[in-house]
Amino acid sequence: MSTLEAGVLPPGTRLRDRYIIERVLGQGGFGITYLAQDIGRFNEAVAIKELTPLTQGTTSLQKAEELFEREAAILYKLNHPQIPRFWEFFREQKRLFLAQDYIAGETYHSLLKQRTARGTSFSEAEIMQLLRDLLPVLSYLHRSGVVHRDISPDNIIWRSHDKLPVLIDLGGVKQIAMNVAYQLAGGKATSTHTRLGKLGYAPDEQMRLGHVAPYSDLYALGVTAVVLMTGKQPQELIDPHTMEWIWEKQLSISYQTRRILNRMLANQPAKRFQSADEILQIIESGGFVEDSSYSLIAPPEVEPVPPKKPKLVAVSAIKTIFTNNSGQGAILDNSLKVPPEIKGWNWGAFFLPGVWCITNRVWIGLLAWTDPTLIMSLALPWLIMGVILGVKGNEWAWKSRKWESIAAFRAHQRAWAIVSFILIGLLLFCLLWIGLIVFVWLGSIGR
Repeated sequence: MSTLEAGVLPPGTRLRDRYIIERVLGQGGFGITYLAQDIGRFNEAVAIKELTPLTQGTTSLQKAEELFEREAAILYKLNHPQIPRFWEFFREQKRLFLAQDYIAGETYHSLLKQRTARGTSFSEAEIMQLLRDLLPVLSYLHRSGVVHRDISPDNIIWRSHDKLPVLIDLGGVKQIAMNVAYQLAGGKATSTHTRLGKLGYAPDEQMRLGHVAPYSDLYALGVTAVVLMTGKQPQELIDPHTMEWIWEKQLSISYQTRRILNRMLANQPAKRFQSADEILQIIESGGFVEDSSYSLIAPPEVEPVPPKKPKLVAVSAIKTIFTNNSGQGAILDNSLKVPPEIKGWNWGAFFLPGVWCITNRVWIGLLAWTDPTLIMSLALPWLIMGVILGVKGNEWAWKSRKWESIAAFRAHQRAWAIVSFILIGLLLFCLLWIGLIVFVWLGSIGR
């Protein structure tokens, strides 16, 4: 086998006696990416990424291979149709390579450039569909213990054959590659060396401290969304004096979408969504989970230009307010509005207040057990709490526990009502039989 010369590999170069280089796809921070044919898998197209080494020693290269194989174990296990499959890491003479699936299509960065050249950008509907398509991918990654770290328009490909977005350049691969590079240099990889993310897209805690979590990816995805809709770079969408986002002044979009993006872009990690599933639930249900740090009424100074059909916006806003705002706690706080659909008498809470309160997390219902015998006070605590929870149970249960939807809440309460009716029926049936037996017995004594 001929010696690989330094520099870009020419077309026709054969690696591992199976990958044949066709052309250069691009060049990034840690090496060059090639399109190649894998003759070991029916000439399937693959992406070959070369890690540019800092040293060329054979011993260091062997140590680098061991390091990569050890740290990349979780990447081998990732298997999702919208993530390029990571195949192998190998050394060819004194050069290091990664082999991954090749994704045919265009990056969203390229698509945005084409649109801005025509004076357009991505619509709100397209961005909401992008979120629906990508959030399940992030959910899969995060459940697998992987944070992408580098989400941006140029790391999302609009795949040609099925028009789905695909996440490329997984940050974990880059981190391992950078660790390898520093290992080759004889140094010890640190969080400073392996800090990843694009300026403007990665949140502050990631860029300054190297701290990453699922909410880091959600922040970067939020930035990507506003960049695609405005056609402007992140630096153009931040006030340089206050360092606050000003993207809302550039767009006229629905209240719901603004709320979702604002929370994804919150400066403090605790105020962001903590999982991709949270956002998906809101998008699919059409509701928004409120908390004390977000007002139901949007500040007037950031209100977008009213759309041509204000009546439709008004209907949408009402739906948002009265959809799913459950799980806010503070059951006695009357400022927390509940959907009118859930109000009404609760039979399960009336008949079984001391038990119903447990699954509904309305702990005040435990006062029904203050007389453990339920006899000495003629079951007054049970009766009193039953009446109170019969009237207020639905409202308090909605406020105290997070529910998937109004329909799920009503199904839960309906099940409690059925159980209570069955138990009360059985109790009355038993009492009737006991009464009948006593009546017969007294009658036999009278004879």
